[in-house]
Parts: sequence; C-alpha cells; structure tokens
Amino acid sequence: MSLQGKVAIVTGSARGIGAATAIALAKEGADIIINYVSPSSKAHAETVAKDVQSQSTGSQALVVQADLASIEALELLVKKTVERFGKIDILVNNGAIIELQEIGSITPESYQKIFDINVRAVIFLSQAVVAHMGNGGRIINISSIASHKANPAGTVYSASKAAVESITRVMAVELRDKGIRVTAINPGLVSTEMLLVLPEELREHVKATNPVAKPEYIADIIVFLASPKSHWVNGGTINANNASEF
Repeated sequence: MSLQGKVAIVTGSARGIGAATAIALAKEGADIIINYVSPSSKAHAETVAKDVQSQSTGSQALVVQADLASIEALELLVKKTVERFGKIDILVNNGAIIELQEIGSITPESYQKIFDINVRAVIFLSQAVVAHMGNGGRIINISSIASHKANPAGTVYSASKAAVESITRVMAVELRDKGIRVTAINPGLVSTEMLLVLPEELREHVKATNPVAKPEYIADIIVFLASPKSHWVNGGTINANNASEF
C-alpha cells in the first residue's frame, strides 16, 4: 500500500482521527498537509508535523491554518498545497464539529455553523481539490454512526453526517470517469476530544453497545482507501465500529 510520492490533505489533523491519519499516511510515504483551525491548535499541528517528518519514508509536512467555514480559507489551503507540492492526490475531509441541542433549542446560527463546517466545507474543498487531482485520486469523507443512529439532541449533527454520505455517493458517480474514487467512513465512538462533548449519561449509554476505538483504527481504514488497493471501492460508506447494535 505504498503512497510514496503522493500528496495528502487531511483537514482537522491537529488531533484525534486527523492526526492519526496524517501519521499513518506518512508511514506509507505520503507528503501531508496538516490543517488546523484555531490558534490554540497550532502547537498540536506542529507536533503532528514533526511526527510525519520523523518517519523513515522521508515524508514532508506542511502546516496550514484554515477555517473550514470559510470558502476563501479552503481555496487558500489548496493554493498553498499546490505551491509547495504541485499536485494533490488524496483529500481526507475529516474536520467537523458537534453541538448537541434538543429540537426546541436549535438556533439558525448553530444550524448554519454545523452545516458550514461539516457539509459545505466537504463540497467546496473537494471542488477546489479536484482541479489539481488526476487519475488515481482519492477523496475520503469522515461521516459518523450518528448518520443513522438516533441520539438525543443530535438532530443537526446527525443530519450533517447523513448529508456527507449522500454527497459521497453523488461525487463518486460524477468523478468516476476521471479515475477519482470517493468513499466515506462511518466511525462509531472514537477516543477523541469530540467524545467528551456528549453528556456523561448519554456517553455511558452509547458506550454500552459501542466499544470505543482508538483513532489509529480509523486511520488504518483511511490508508487502505487512499491506496491503489482500493481501486474497486467507490461511492460506499464503510461502517467502522465494533458495535453490538448497527
């Protein structure tokens, strides 16, 4: 599954699944663009960059701050990548936010914020990347078990992740003839900071039927989907959990 010579953008890669993915792709030889949003994440992103560049594969890292809610920032992220590496082979749309609100407390502002980052960014970053992606390109979108499993106060987040899976199916058809494969991964609970957003009672309830994965478990699947070995996988969503209830 060598990715030597490939260039990969991983959004939200200062921590969690994104950080694990950046390092896993680097172990296979890819050069990595590490994206972070808030200034407080800069140090984490730089640590991931050091881990990427410490691999024996000789992988290079570029750290880029980009607010996924900003179309201009997404375009700048792509511009900086192409200026440094000349192309883009892999895009992992991992960056996302979760805000839990019961139906009576959802506001237009919170709805817009979640959809701007979780959905709009996937569409417009993919659009910008495809212009620099050739045959063999890979777009991998990170969804969530919440896309099809009802959790209290998760209306908007669940809707955003269901949208990601629909986007994946349509993009896969549109880009198939260009040799670009588009897939999604649907993780269950993963040991990241996002897990802590869930109220403790809900978190314990969900954990009872959904074992918690390490971020590296999801990264391993992403590496496969990014590799030439996945050439006959397109448009689908992989359920990445070891749940007793699906």
